[in-house]
Amino acid sequence: MPELQKALVLPTPAGPHEVQSISRPELAPGQVLVKVIAAALNPADWKMQDFKTWPDSYPIIFGFDGAGEVEEVSGDITDFSKGDRVIFQGWRDEDTKLLHGTFQQYVAIPTYILAKIPRGVSFTEGATLFTGIATSANPLYSHKPGTESLRLSPPWEDGRDKYAGKSALIIGGAAQIGLFAIQFAKLSGFNPIITVASAHSAPLLKLYGATHVVDRKLSREDTIAEVRSILAGGLVDLVYDAISEDSTLALAAAAVREGGQAVFVAPGQEGNLKKIFEARGVEWVIARGMLSSERNKGALAGLWRKLPDLLEEGALKPTKYKLLGGLEAVPGGLDQLRRNEVSGVKLVVHPQDTQ
Repeated sequence: MPELQKALVLPTPAGPHEVQSISRPELAPGQVLVKVIAAALNPADWKMQDFKTWPDSYPIIFGFDGAGEVEEVSGDITDFSKGDRVIFQGWRDEDTKLLHGTFQQYVAIPTYILAKIPRGVSFTEGATLFTGIATSANPLYSHKPGTESLRLSPPWEDGRDKYAGKSALIIGGAAQIGLFAIQFAKLSGFNPIITVASAHSAPLLKLYGATHVVDRKLSREDTIAEVRSILAGGLVDLVYDAISEDSTLALAAAAVREGGQAVFVAPGQEGNLKKIFEARGVEWVIARGMLSSERNKGALAGLWRKLPDLLEEGALKPTKYKLLGGLEAVPGGLDQLRRNEVSGVKLVVHPQDTQ
């Protein structure tokens, strides 16, 4: 195994990214070294760059989704071995404040953000999984004290089909998080599962579990009329807003019934959400998908243990992807995300193919 590796580095807050040769990471207790075969791009990668979220971390390596093979295991690890096929999330060390992203050829990963995948799931498919699953499942099902969650019964434990007869609305169903929110709503038994998305995405969304697709081009009033028509005049029990812009917040408020539940993906809206929903008794949370934070560490441990079975069963499916190339292709892909040119697919690179 080489002592040096290639990584996509942002040297300063002003950028641009550079492919550099850097030292291969050293293992600490509780970590495994993974050869990163596939890494996926997320909106957080450009937003954290543009908004300079972590000013103390430069030079910085972004990347929040990866898949690969375990190369080394620290001596205190018993549940992972060399050769295991795994997915993982880029993580922030709470002590050093440094980000350990997936846009590099090798990365040291704590086992609480690591999950095995079966051989029937390719590494490229696997790179689409971790953050989408975490950001949808954590606010719905986590029971860890201190996490921000609706605390529904997890479908990987005793909650499969438990919410049969309750309705769900997924706003932004073709977004990566939306696709996993649809899948978890189906696992939990919600029916109908209505999603607001582009009409051309309807076949894809129904494949993942949506029962009805409402065209996002409709006005708010027409969208609510469609929802009421589907629900025989009622409103939905649960809203998952995978977009969380002003227009979708207003739609969520109009669509959820009094005493219902809602999830939003945009932090910083807490004051606005409290004002909108408190008087109507709607329980709402912000989706927190970064599982290396102290608040969320270990929150989905049961899910990660059951993930190989859920994938083999087809109860959870990877999302569609577009392969861009090696690490040098990441900046162009981030520009596509900035311009909102990507829908229904995850952009993926192969770090080992970097020029």
